[in-house]
Amino acid sequence: MADRYWVGGTANWDGTAGTKWATTSGGLGGASVPTSADDVFFTNLSTGTCTIAAGNTGAKSINCTGFTGTLAGSAAITISGNLTLVAGMTVTYTGTITFNATSTVITAGKTLSSITINGSGITVTLGDAMTLSATSLFTLTQGTFDTANFNLTAGRFLS
Repeated sequence: MADRYWVGGTANWDGTAGTKWATTSGGLGGASVPTSADDVFFTNLSTGTCTIAAGNTGAKSINCTGFTGTLAGSAAITISGNLTLVAGMTVTYTGTITFNATSTVITAGKTLSSITINGSGITVTLGDAMTLSATSLFTLTQGTFDTANFNLTAGRFLS
């Protein structure tokens, strides 16, 4: 397990390491692409647009505290922990986010696309209200979904 920090400016989050990932905030790029065992950070030192594209698209957690760039793309991503978005960022991402481990999800008012919860014995809890696009699908395949008394707005809910 390692920490990965976005330093790539505008580039794809994919299976090619390149110079877009670092081991420290604002550090030198060249670290390996995050895996499902790695915590991913978009910080105040992260810039540009990270496009979630085909390739190795998984993370233990994603934390965007301080990020003012854009999270884009349409490839599916699996998160094995928390997702924290922030008000100052832009989200144009339209892919499916799958949670396969106990998680807390904070959207900071950002509209997401489809969400899937699929993990035996897990609980995914909202940290604030969640809004999915009008054509989205919220799928609860396996596990528990706890709204924590926050609203969930989705095009469809499948359980």
